[in-house]
Amino acid sequence: MGIPRVETALIRQALRWKSSPVGFFVVDAWGNGQRLDEAELRYLRRLVDGDLPQPTGGEGSSYLARLWKVLSIIRAAPIACGREFDRVAAIFLSGSEKRRGVKFQLSKTVVRLFKIVKSALRPSRLDTGDPLKDENAICFLSSASVHELASARLAGKKARCSIFTVMHDLIPVDFPQFVGPHHARGFVRNTAWQLDNAHLLVCVSKYTADRVKAHAKSSDVARIPQVAVSSPGAFLREAITDREMSADRQNRDRKFVLYCSTIEIRKNHILLLKVWHRLLPLLGERLPTLVLCGRWGWMYEELTAFMDAHPELAAHVEFRSNLSDRELAELYRDAEFSVYPSAVEGWGLGAAECLDFGLPVLISDAPSLTEATQGLMPTIPARDIEAWCAAIAKACTDPVWLAELRHTITSRYRPIKEREFFATIVDHVAAIDAVAEAEAKVDPVAGIAPDGCAPSIYGPLPAAARQSGALATDQRFFREA
Repeated sequence: MGIPRVETALIRQALRWKSSPVGFFVVDAWGNGQRLDEAELRYLRRLVDGDLPQPTGGEGSSYLARLWKVLSIIRAAPIACGREFDRVAAIFLSGSEKRRGVKFQLSKTVVRLFKIVKSALRPSRLDTGDPLKDENAICFLSSASVHELASARLAGKKARCSIFTVMHDLIPVDFPQFVGPHHARGFVRNTAWQLDNAHLLVCVSKYTADRVKAHAKSSDVARIPQVAVSSPGAFLREAITDREMSADRQNRDRKFVLYCSTIEIRKNHILLLKVWHRLLPLLGERLPTLVLCGRWGWMYEELTAFMDAHPELAAHVEFRSNLSDRELAELYRDAEFSVYPSAVEGWGLGAAECLDFGLPVLISDAPSLTEATQGLMPTIPARDIEAWCAAIAKACTDPVWLAELRHTITSRYRPIKEREFFATIVDHVAAIDAVAEAEAKVDPVAGIAPDGCAPSIYGPLPAAARQSGALATDQRFFREA
């Protein structure tokens, strides 16, 4: 979900762009770039195509068997796995989906110790060139590499290339109450680094672009990077098109409603629990099971406390984590409808995924959710529990209304394909030099290039890129996914 799926789609399309001057590189712990060799590129292709083993499944197997699988995955990777892999692997080993407990922490420690040993025994890497030092290169930096380069030990390190990044949101800046203090501080630092170093910030929604431009204007920066929008669509339906998927709906005692997102305070799961608690005595067996699908994040204590205080909900609320793409796709296919009451979003990937599968979704009034669903779905204020009760009760008892919403999706929704998302980014990147030349004519607050600066989708790249033959793309994120 979220950032991993968007950045995976970007890299997958870059790999498929056969005639392009694209190279791939990794950023190490010292802030240096290294181009990937052939073995690493083969691994990257398998990774983004979903052809590599993952630390999932293995129900009923012993701890040692699961540990052997995790260590085998690490050993086979030509590039070191990142911190998010450590957490996912520790969940797989310990069975602790909430990322807590002694067994989880010990498992994560074992994984990281093995990685340290492997790194120490790895032969020295050949110098394949550093695109960050190439003034003729245009480099995409993933979220993980921005985090590395913006860290205190590398804060003064300057790249000579042109840099662009994808801005998913400014939520920790605008709404710090929804994230932990440590994450908020790191995000503010990373955002400041991007404003100071990037030439282009590609935002996933108009809402995010507006927030980025407002934040840049209020920040003390020497220049404001160009800001553009490339909406990412959803991609899950497209990714699993050619993969095996169960032809039959899952056998369930009752219908279910789906909410797919990280389980954390910002996503407003607590509202849904309160709605289900109110509707249960009113609708009885007509109330579908609420399936909450996603990894556990942070600040979810109110959610678990509510479940403990109302044990009758246990039979009507189901938590699902660490699903494969196929399993998630089957949930979208089989659900009666979906809900997305999040307080604020940068884009709203889960809501867009619903429409990709023809699934009606009730959304909150977060502006980006309206963008993601193209203004086609019912919108309810995020904090209005009475309105949510009414809307969900109607969806549960009025099949004609649901059929109308499905027809609206079929007739009016326009999916955004991976290739279209990538092509729009290519247009924006290709305009970096053109925008620089026209800088005097650009509104410095709006940060948008005048019409005509970008060439056609696969037209000529800027002169700097043509000279070097390399539009470099950073792959560090994939180690951390």
